Amino acid sequence: METQNYIALAGKEISISVSVFLFKEENAYIAYCPSLDLSGYDATEDSAKQDFEYVLREWLREQMDNGTLYRDLAKHGWKVGQEKAIEPSVADMIRGNKSAGKIFSLPEFKKTNIHTGILC
Repeated sequence: METQNYIALAGKEISISVSVFLFKEENAYIAYCPSLDLSGYDATEDSAKQDFEYVLREWLREQMDNGTLYRDLAKHGWKVGQEKAIEPSVADMIRGNKSAGKIFSLPEFKKTNIHTGILC
């Protein structure tokens, strides 16, 4: 059964769990989240995940500062509630997403979940 990832607001804290696909392209590892269309990269898988976490936290801060979090999530197919949003299924994420479709055509990729949070 697929893990249900989310973004939750609790007071001044945002916690997030998202699906991330790891793959190698030329000399870099890429960590890509199709449900937000965000990515990070670096020379190793671990450092690519760390770079992705940084990108994710910065994206969250920007969304909160601009008051656009729920609008952006809805645009990406998330089921948005008042205090929690649920990530779309993998099938829904890749439907119409050329970048995600390309990943599944690669000989090797890994799926993982990234969990992080910020204070806002």
